[in-house]
Amino acid sequence: MSKPDIIKIDDIISYIPCVEHPLSSDIGIIKGEKHTYLFDVGSSFDDLDFLYGLPEDTIIIVSHFHRDHTWWLTKHYPGEGEMLPDDTISLTYKPIPTETVYAGSHIAHYTPQATLVTKPITIYDGIKLDIIPLRSSHARGSLALMINDDFIFLGDATYPCLGNGKEPDYYNVQLLKDQIDQLKSLPATRCGLSHDRHFVRPMKVVLRQLEGVYNNRDPKSPYIHFSSPIK
Repeated sequence: MSKPDIIKIDDIISYIPCVEHPLSSDIGIIKGEKHTYLFDVGSSFDDLDFLYGLPEDTIIIVSHFHRDHTWWLTKHYPGEGEMLPDDTISLTYKPIPTETVYAGSHIAHYTPQATLVTKPITIYDGIKLDIIPLRSSHARGSLALMINDDFIFLGDATYPCLGNGKEPDYYNVQLLKDQIDQLKSLPATRCGLSHDRHFVRPMKVVLRQLEGVYNNRDPKSPYIHFSSPIK
């Protein structure tokens, strides 16, 4: 295993970039006075040394239930999921050490011990962190994490629901409208989008793109078909 690159955004916030093989999300890293906070844990082998090296009082916030964001929260064996039968890094992959996980709905399979977040939670730890349930077409139970009312990790929440291969991806019109209104109500000026080659983006740019999609809706349809995520 090689050590992942950790990219610094500012003195408090950094992240490990996503990878494609296996598909693994970005991992947000936030330093508080007492605790380290992670936004997602990914599924890349290269992240394991970093994750296993974290103190057990690390606090994890899970953006949503897709396994490229949640994989290392549970024990897996070679041959399961992204793992090939001849993987020899370890006989088994134990869950990363953590006592506290915050997660939205539809995630009990990955994190049965998680604290379910159904309304905003604010944590003060020398910094202010807001864990926010976010309406999303991409996945039910999506969460965002806002730091100091400025930067917000959005995960995949602004992306469409994935099509089935025959049909294109799509947004639910009402969920998209709710999400736009919700994001507009937040003070954050910058955001991080998972799987985006330009991870940090101005919030106003993301909102402009989402509004462009919403403005192309068909009044007769509850869905907006879309060929690729907002990037």
